[in-house]
Amino acid sequence: MGLVHEAKIYFRMLFHYRPKRYWNELLSHSFDLKGVGHYRMSNEENLKMYERKKQILEGEMRRAGIALRADSRVLEVGCGVGYWTEYLKSLGVRHYLGNDITDVSVTTLRKRFPEYEFVQGDISETPLPENEFDLAVMIDVTQHITDDRRFELAMERLWKSIKQGGHLIITVWEPAETIVLRARQRLNRIEKARGLGAYQAVFGTGATVVSKVGFNDKDLVVVTKA
Repeated sequence: MGLVHEAKIYFRMLFHYRPKRYWNELLSHSFDLKGVGHYRMSNEENLKMYERKKQILEGEMRRAGIALRADSRVLEVGCGVGYWTEYLKSLGVRHYLGNDITDVSVTTLRKRFPEYEFVQGDISETPLPENEFDLAVMIDVTQHITDDRRFELAMERLWKSIKQGGHLIITVWEPAETIVLRARQRLNRIEKARGLGAYQAVFGTGATVVSKVGFNDKDLVVVTKA
């Protein structure tokens, strides 16, 4: 029954995608990794996938020399059900700001992590403090910003929030290279693939790509702000 319900939400949004409503409905029904991961997989299967992602993330942070301290300031955009929030907490992060478009995410995570700060809103519209964060994280989110202008505004706000010398960890979904995948993406209204160049065009010459590595169906990219 859960799969049928989630499929109905998905197919309804294919014709009229409203991000806040879509994610509020989905997470209200499944506030777990199934809700933010692959709905055809069980929560346990999604957990295994996320654990593999975490191993990749840990390796890229080591290679980039990202060592978080108690006084490090961290921003996460698209905190969802709090998987990466919990991971950052395990690293000893004390100063954390989480952002999500949904009310259900922010309300739930405020209760789960009372020591952290959360703000609800569309990142393309939500003010963020500038030159504030040592690390910003935005994982499996940007492909859901399907409007190009909103994508540019979101990336501008995100990039300006990072300190000089700080890092951004973000996922990039490269445009499909095969005819079959291109056809599927034309039918997809809740996601839009963009190459790394679209991000670099917004970040400008002060952005140095440290690494880019496969991350399930996307790429995990680490960027340093000069």
